[in-house]
Amino acid sequence: MLAERGSVPLGRAVRDRRLLGAAIDWWVEQLRIFDLIEAHRTTVLAIGRQSGKSSIAAAVAVWDATCRPALDLAMAPGRVRYALVACPGQEQGRELVELAEAIVDGSPALRRLVSVRADRLDFRIPRTRPDGSEFEARTAIRALPANSRTVRGVSASALIYDEFAHFGDSGGPGSDDRMWTALQPAARVFGAQSKVVVCSTPSGTSGRFFQLFESADAGLLPSGCAVRAATADVVPDVDPEWLESQRGELGQALFEQEYEARFVSGAGSFFDDLDSLEFEAGPVPPGDPRTDWVAALDPAFHGDRFGVVLLGQSRLAGDEIVVGAVAAIEPVGNARSFDQRRAREDSTLAAVWDLIEPYRPSRVVTDQHQSSAIESYFGRQGIRVETTHLSGPTQTAAFVTLRSRLADGSLRLWRDPALIEDLRRVRARDSESIFLPRYGNSHCDLASALALGVTVLSQRRSKRAYAVPTVPPTGVFDGDWVNPIDRW
Repeated sequence: MLAERGSVPLGRAVRDRRLLGAAIDWWVEQLRIFDLIEAHRTTVLAIGRQSGKSSIAAAVAVWDATCRPALDLAMAPGRVRYALVACPGQEQGRELVELAEAIVDGSPALRRLVSVRADRLDFRIPRTRPDGSEFEARTAIRALPANSRTVRGVSASALIYDEFAHFGDSGGPGSDDRMWTALQPAARVFGAQSKVVVCSTPSGTSGRFFQLFESADAGLLPSGCAVRAATADVVPDVDPEWLESQRGELGQALFEQEYEARFVSGAGSFFDDLDSLEFEAGPVPPGDPRTDWVAALDPAFHGDRFGVVLLGQSRLAGDEIVVGAVAAIEPVGNARSFDQRRAREDSTLAAVWDLIEPYRPSRVVTDQHQSSAIESYFGRQGIRVETTHLSGPTQTAAFVTLRSRLADGSLRLWRDPALIEDLRRVRARDSESIFLPRYGNSHCDLASALALGVTVLSQRRSKRAYAVPTVPPTGVFDGDWVNPIDRW
């Protein structure tokens, strides 16, 4: 019985056909990584795509929950000892729990100890104290979508961050810094016996993951270890021709990041010159008499955020576009039944309306997703809705237009953190093709709304004519606000 064996080292557990080696034939490089995790408190893994990172994370979680009985003695009766796995989003968390469930299900020694829920595995394991008395240890593997507000108050002997470089880094509750700060105290009870595993494909040379890797690699992280492994290093039978096809599709820099696990500055970024832009001091406010407003939407009611960007076309400089309020709105409420889904849509659209109504937009522009709900709701508000189909080449064309506008200065952007982060995440597959990676609960929603709005306004700019007033405006509105665009 597992309860009679005592602690089992991780390296031995993954090689044991009765434990973690029952369901998966681990590759040699993966076994080396497990040995390093066993030997260090904190392990930072930069690993190429399709190399089994999530399987490694799931195996460490199962090992921690089942094969470390000494840690159960530190728990108060009735308390659960957790192996917490933080993921960019809910879907990734469910997939990791499923991987852990498959590892447990393949193990003759573990499968009878577990009960399964959607976002966690619970174990009840018979243990024996040093004095010979018996007790039942309660442990659990719990997947946590990136939200620092919901991860406090538990005791964890293992903290595992999956695809940590792809958490949001705009300072919100799902950001890498906020998640790191919120989760680390959970391991206090176990001190040096706890395990911290941070694994990801790199994403540039900024963010907490890059900082942790650099610190561990330089020997500055106590009991820390840094590992970098390309896909070809981990997967023994990877097809070289397939890898070369990926190099041709992604370009050299992005290939080095995604498959060679290198930290490459700006790798594959579609907007590679954001740092050189001259940003406005803030959003142009409602009530500016020199601007005609359009509300651009990237709708979402269930999985992603609902992106909203207010865009204005100047009456003084007809080719110039300015940016007002920006928001990524989280849909609120359950969506299990038809009525709940309708209520969730209505509450989300009401939040959108609260944001855009002060600007009195002449129209709302949206993509085809959920367009009937958008048209119905804003039609009742007396706002005209235009639907544009953005997919494949038309989506790429919209982002090309946005990039051109930023380059020639005819789009005046302010530094909204979430919007800038979305733009940084947009990736180039080749010179004129893009893809929008998911991170957290976002699919670059604000960037998509901005690209749509800029494209619609750009298509109409040749049809617009503006009269230049004989007396220039003062630049002061609503008493205290001063227009940041000082050249008007």
